[in-house]
Amino acid sequence: MQENKAIEVIGLTKKFGSLTAVDNVSFDVSEGEFFGFLGPNGAGKTTLIRILTTLLKPTSGSAVVACCDVARYPERVRREIGVVPQAMTSDLDLTGYENMDIYGRFYGMPSKERKERIRYLLELVGLTQRANDLVAAYSGGMRRRLELARGLVHRPKMLFLDEPTIGLDPQSRQNIWGFLKKLMEGDGMTIFLTTHYMEEAE
Repeated sequence: MQENKAIEVIGLTKKFGSLTAVDNVSFDVSEGEFFGFLGPNGAGKTTLIRILTTLLKPTSGSAVVACCDVARYPERVRREIGVVPQAMTSDLDLTGYENMDIYGRFYGMPSKERKERIRYLLELVGLTQRANDLVAAYSGGMRRRLELARGLVHRPKMLFLDEPTIGLDPQSRQNIWGFLKKLMEGDGMTIFLTTHYMEEAE
């Protein structure tokens, strides 16, 4: 039985002037797979993930993500994916709930569906009791959990995580991994994760 491909990358290259950041990369990711992309700092992991999430266009080669070619149909791809970048991007002047609510509105989610989805995700990541607190009062681990939940508000088929546990203490890292395990078991979601931690990739 042939597995459906969630990602198909063929000869992907990205150059910035004379610098080659991604050099002729090819790989497939099956639907429902947890795919770890391992490499040291400066290896081009973030550049690759920015191409796959339609933020950069490749110099050559091709990539199909979720439904479509990332260079030809970026808007279609964006509707099918969730992204948690390496840098934290949640708004410190809003509450955790407000951060998630705005994200759901960006995707045009109806009010009732949006509220139910946010309630479910906040419970999943253990932030229900802090939902109405400003994010400025959150710890680093709590912010990362919020950003993971926010990336799932619109029910994406695939989740991209760019070094999601970098800079976190061991307990916070364990919390993140527990959350990701629940996602895989409950939703069968395809997850693409970049990391430079060998134990995480394993």
